[in-house]
Amino acid sequence: MKLPAQLAPWSAWLALLPAQLAAPLGAMLLRLQPLVGRMAGVAACPDTIATGAGSLARRGQYQHLLLSEWAVLDAAPDEFIRRAAANELLFSAPEPQVQRRAHICVALFDAGPAQLGEPRLAQLALFILLARRAQDGAADFKWGILQAPDRLHDNSGRDALRSLLAARTLERVGAQHLDDWNWILAGLEDEAEVWQVGAPDAVATGLASAHAAIGQSLFDSGLEVSITQGRQTRRLQLELPAPQVGAGLLRDPFKPPAPPRPRTEVGAGDTVSLLYAPRFAVSGAWIVAARQAGGSVLHAVPNSAYAQTGKPRRYHPTPDATELGVVLFGKMLARVASSDTHLTFMRFPGQAFGPPRSVPLPPLAHFRVPPGPNRWLPTFFLIDHARTGVGARVFMIDVDNRLVCWSTGIAHSMHEVRFDPLADKVVGAIQTDNMLLYARSDGKHTTIHSLAANAAQAETIGEYEFAVLQVRFGGTQDGWLYAMQLSVGEWRLIDRQATRHTRILVPHGANVIGVTRAVHQTGHGPALLVLAVDRLTLELFSKGDKRVIVRSDAPIAQATLDPSSDRLCWLTGAHELCVMNVYDSGPPLLRVGPAHQAGGA
Repeated sequence: MKLPAQLAPWSAWLALLPAQLAAPLGAMLLRLQPLVGRMAGVAACPDTIATGAGSLARRGQYQHLLLSEWAVLDAAPDEFIRRAAANELLFSAPEPQVQRRAHICVALFDAGPAQLGEPRLAQLALFILLARRAQDGAADFKWGILQAPDRLHDNSGRDALRSLLAARTLERVGAQHLDDWNWILAGLEDEAEVWQVGAPDAVATGLASAHAAIGQSLFDSGLEVSITQGRQTRRLQLELPAPQVGAGLLRDPFKPPAPPRPRTEVGAGDTVSLLYAPRFAVSGAWIVAARQAGGSVLHAVPNSAYAQTGKPRRYHPTPDATELGVVLFGKMLARVASSDTHLTFMRFPGQAFGPPRSVPLPPLAHFRVPPGPNRWLPTFFLIDHARTGVGARVFMIDVDNRLVCWSTGIAHSMHEVRFDPLADKVVGAIQTDNMLLYARSDGKHTTIHSLAANAAQAETIGEYEFAVLQVRFGGTQDGWLYAMQLSVGEWRLIDRQATRHTRILVPHGANVIGVTRAVHQTGHGPALLVLAVDRLTLELFSKGDKRVIVRSDAPIAQATLDPSSDRLCWLTGAHELCVMNVYDSGPPLLRVGPAHQAGGA
């Protein structure tokens, strides 16, 4: 593993980790190192032995002139005068006072509940910094856990880091712990440097010479780290690595990766991007995923895990444009591309938006695209083929949750594309072959609207006297399911046919993927599909029951549920795409591994 030059001092520790974990930890080391600094000399202690004349100097008082110089004066007075004028005479001088340095650096870590989770990432980085710092200062490094005042450890390699991570406990640091550590530290030499690493409000041991306080930041999702030495305190807002990287560092960063499972390899450049959730086709058994190299790749989803998989279909990125939205109809991918001034519609069913067609970007007051290239906006399409119908319409939901429409066809000339804002405060949408369903919440009420392909106006099909944060749709138009998020962690599941309301609580930090009907072990009521906080499991939450349907070896980056077929797709951090039926316990219907090479296809 090749590390940047600035990480060379800690290469021995970072080399113990996989590359995907070493780089983020190295970034934390670079941020924290200026706060820790180098080991400084300890002021010399008073000595009863007088300082001797252990050095020579070219200046001084003549009573300290060397005897050899007095001999020059007697033998050659002119040479003596010349040497005096040129400052060449030698005088006896006091020996230099040697600074006495600390020969031991001790670090004590709080492994209790105040430091569980993200603060332990900063502890891991500080451990490496202090160990290297002691090495540079020719000092021994010892460490211990505040809750275990039995002995000091003197190892600082892989075993030490693993022991530090495994030492977490629910016990808080008490007065007895501090007393025991004070007794142990009193047996060290006077120049020992003692660091205490813990929460900002922790009580320090009596002999601690430095205190590193780690707490959650009040301004962002990072950490606030402050280091106090003497009378000086230095503070830092420490950014944290991605959640899956942090989880990998805290679990067992030295665990060898699991052997790869058999999977279907794809062509060079088909490695999927983790920035976009895959999309299922509106009709047909296909799925589209963004490629890391740009553009998209389509895969047919077989009906059986043992059926032969077909060849993928590739779509190259649009030159000088950003792919803003996609809709998959069967195996035909319709796309919306965005440039600085125009939108271009391509390959939608029918002649209206089938051939590439460009329209001016609407004003920002009506439509705002996301900054940067890394987002697909929700995109939908309806077409009415009747002679007197409403024509073809492309719908998108922008970053401000506004539903807008571009239409052309029977209602007006095929040569004209009309833009219309339809609704604001949209909190969810889904489409079928001939219908668009969307939800709107104004802060007090929530309404569900249905817009048919042959209808000019949307119809209100549900009204609720409460506000929601988002709505997920499931089922079909014969029996829709609504999952409404009332607050963080609280969802309400509504079965339109039976008009039942089911309250489901989801752990904080978990991600709701969709809603479906729970069958088999869980009965026939609605259920939430949830990506767990650890991002390693996908679970079904229903009334009074919860069961795991996917366990992944690698963190799950994205997941999508197709409500019409109950098929589930997920992407792992290893760029592996998998598709399965929610209620099948067998192997995935489709498993596609990353390409061996990157590049265009």
